[in-house]
Amino acid sequence: MKKFYHLTFALGTAGMLFFAGIESDNGKAGATGSPGEQTCSQSNCHTGSTDNTMGGSVTLTSTDLVNWEYTPGQTYTLTATVSQQGRSLFGIGLEALLPSGANAGTLTPGTGTTTKNATISGNSRKNIVHNMNAGATANAHSFTFTWTAPATDVGAIAIYYAGNATNNNGAKTGDYIYNASQVVTPAGVSVSEQENSPFTFSFYPNPTTENITVNYSLEESAKIQYVIYDLTGKKVQTESATRFPGAQQQSIDVNSLQAGTYLLSLNLNGNVITKRFVKK
Repeated sequence: MKKFYHLTFALGTAGMLFFAGIESDNGKAGATGSPGEQTCSQSNCHTGSTDNTMGGSVTLTSTDLVNWEYTPGQTYTLTATVSQQGRSLFGIGLEALLPSGANAGTLTPGTGTTTKNATISGNSRKNIVHNMNAGATANAHSFTFTWTAPATDVGAIAIYYAGNATNNNGAKTGDYIYNASQVVTPAGVSVSEQENSPFTFSFYPNPTTENITVNYSLEESAKIQYVIYDLTGKKVQTESATRFPGAQQQSIDVNSLQAGTYLLSLNLNGNVITKRFVKK
């Protein structure tokens, strides 16, 4: 039966890696398509098509990570499913990443999966990957494992994941690669609950159509950065500026964003607070 050539699984602002090198029976870390990584098709580990174009899919679900919001220190069950009609051998990989590219939380393998590490841009990234031939079922296969959230609120995390739907021909040719990502945010954190943070912020209106007005206060001059993410973890807007002490009011133009739900993160000297908003 065919061996996978590489697969990685990353969480992250977030992803899955899934193919093993030809020297390995299991998946290989570092191929989720997350920042700094290619997917298996892009590195010619598996060939056959352009990613995400052949009618199959890779999905990530969880029964207990409600609304993709985490509580620090809590463990959640995740299921990655690769689907493709007419295929009989599947691989998966995933990793959870902070905006810095470092690991976010702890991944623990389940049936049919293991963990591997890859060093990307100076970060050693732990990935969930498939075991050899563990995905040998018709038309689709699901891999279930757990993720334990970081012990403290670290803001938005991205999970990056990728899947391989192979033709099981014993070679790397003719295989179809799919990849995606999912943002996970802190659960139920409001401004009044951020008592241990060196700063808080509020904003209005929410939902919004054109602009968001952000209010916060600084005790001393500091560099403030805001980043807006879509729900796949992609940065869609960012800006930074040095602000002076006192009450601050900043207007953010969101006219260019499509209608949908987004994440607004403010970063003050490495301290990050993230909130959701809706663009109409």
